[in-house]
Amino acid sequence: MKWLRSQLLSSATLLCLLLSAVLTASAQAQQAATPAPSPTSGMTAQELAISVHNPLEDFVKIPIQSTTGFQLGPHHKVGDSVNIEPLLPFSLNENWDLFARPSLTFTYAPTPHEQSGLEDLEISFALAPAKANTWIWAVGPIFDFPTASSSELGTGRWSAGPTAALVYSEGPWLNYILADQLMSFAGNRERGSVNQTYIEPEISYSSDSGWSVDCDPAITFDWTADAANAWTIPMGADIGKAFNIGSQNLSLQVGAYDLLKRPDGAPQWLMRVSVTFLFPHTH
Repeated sequence: MKWLRSQLLSSATLLCLLLSAVLTASAQAQQAATPAPSPTSGMTAQELAISVHNPLEDFVKIPIQSTTGFQLGPHHKVGDSVNIEPLLPFSLNENWDLFARPSLTFTYAPTPHEQSGLEDLEISFALAPAKANTWIWAVGPIFDFPTASSSELGTGRWSAGPTAALVYSEGPWLNYILADQLMSFAGNRERGSVNQTYIEPEISYSSDSGWSVDCDPAITFDWTADAANAWTIPMGADIGKAFNIGSQNLSLQVGAYDLLKRPDGAPQWLMRVSVTFLFPHTH
């Protein structure tokens, strides 16, 4: 228990340091730049809530999500991971936008061997038309780098592949499907190849007051696994609220998901808690 408390404290410290660095950099950038109206300042609570869910939104978003897995392994243990996945938009010209999305995850795994550390670093790039409105599409590459702090927390392989997204936004509804395919091309061949499909469909509804309800399962299919362990299919829902503290817009969200299909050793159900910071972005 003393070791676990130490690891959890280390995780919390790392999260606070990363968040402090992001907030400090953002504040310095805003002070140095010529004052300009924030694109979020004139938005309603409903529009902010919708923007939180939009994977192709035109301002910087920094979601920090804690996912707790319950009933892990034969002894029904509890594990946790903290993911930071900022959305960074760039305007290439009047017709095209580029979205970069790095993803960094810190994990505590209680089984099969108790450990904690960083997983592989993942980053995707998506090119989208700048003037799209109701329907928005984007395509680009995704990369996965073997940066995990231990062999059990990563693949040991360099991987890449295509990614694409299709977003529909109309009134209070924001729906999308995001998919990618990762395949290994270098790295430690003794670790086996990577060939995984990721599909993330989301249906969300946001009210005038900034409350939102959504279903956002992260579905994966491992082409290298046997049929019984290939699919991971969670199903559940999240509820969230968009608001502001001073000039800072943010959203809090909590949800629970049952794993309808899961590989051996995976948790039976998940709880997700996330906070998303929205920062002004000017072209």
